[in-house]
Amino acid sequence: MIALKVLGLEFTNDDETIRKAYLKSLKKYPPEKFPDKYKTVRKAYELIETEQRRLEYYLFGHEDDITYDEYSSVCLNIDKTIPKEKWNKLCQLYQKTKSK
Repeated sequence: MIALKVLGLEFTNDDETIRKAYLKSLKKYPPEKFPDKYKTVRKAYELIETEQRRLEYYLFGHEDDITYDEYSSVCLNIDKTIPKEKWNKLCQLYQKTKSK
């Protein structure tokens, strides 16, 4: 997932960890000095800021939400595989939200 990689996170991170990573990225790429990188970081955060949004993005999001150029300006490489433990965690979260 590109949005998570932009912020250097995993799918299993909680909302507070994601917020801290976002604030750390803002310090690294302030909008005054890096407007394009700031926009990418902001867009990534908006896509995954809550557990529900992360789940929706993971299940239904499209990689074109953040373009490859935006991604590569902030990150070095891209990995499109889903490790088995992340898939299992995703299934657990999905079943938990379905039962609510």
